[in-house]
Amino acid sequence: PLGFQEALDGIDFAEARVIAASVGGDEQSALEADIAQAEADADVTAAELAGRIQSLARADHYEGLLSLVDEQTTRPLLELLSDEIRRGAVLHLDGATRRQQRFRTAATKHMATAFEALLLLDTTKARAEISRIDKRWLDDSMQEELARLVEQTEDAAAERRELDARTAEVLRDHHPSQAPRRTSPRRTNGVRQRARGCASSALLLICAFLGVPMTVVLL
Repeated sequence: PLGFQEALDGIDFAEARVIAASVGGDEQSALEADIAQAEADADVTAAELAGRIQSLARADHYEGLLSLVDEQTTRPLLELLSDEIRRGAVLHLDGATRRQQRFRTAATKHMATAFEALLLLDTTKARAEISRIDKRWLDDSMQEELARLVEQTEDAAAERRELDARTAEVLRDHHPSQAPRRTSPRRTNGVRQRARGCASSALLLICAFLGVPMTVVLL
């Protein structure tokens, strides 16, 4: 009958019995036998599912728990278990879902902070924020957004290195006395930290000081 097998596959045995009763006769008896067998199989599957959830929870295997959350038959199967076993299984599944939401919220904040850092050419901070993101919890759209952010960060880092090199070249060629001097690693790191995010402005100031057109530097 129409919808009978779908009801069995969806573990909706009440609906399956309604359909079986609508046909009557010997066919109804055959369908009820199919229902009884499907119920027995479902009981076994539900017990196995509960055991699997417990094992995944003990192993902190949240990816596996989340995959079960997305299964259409998970909740109907759990309804076949005793109240105590069902509550324990549902607790683990809901816990994995809440954990996923927390990590996705944190990832969104880290990506936003990294983007703001890029606006200031602060690639060090951007990379630090990106490194704090746990990719396991991201959906496809967030994975794509993160990939674009990583690419933008690397491009910005390359541009900043190029500007630093051009700045040093302008100082060396047009005003040797203003060329950067060799300093200790600690001092160099401090200077770079203060200069980060200001490479373009520094280049403009240097060109104005030396009387060199900006176009000469960019060639």
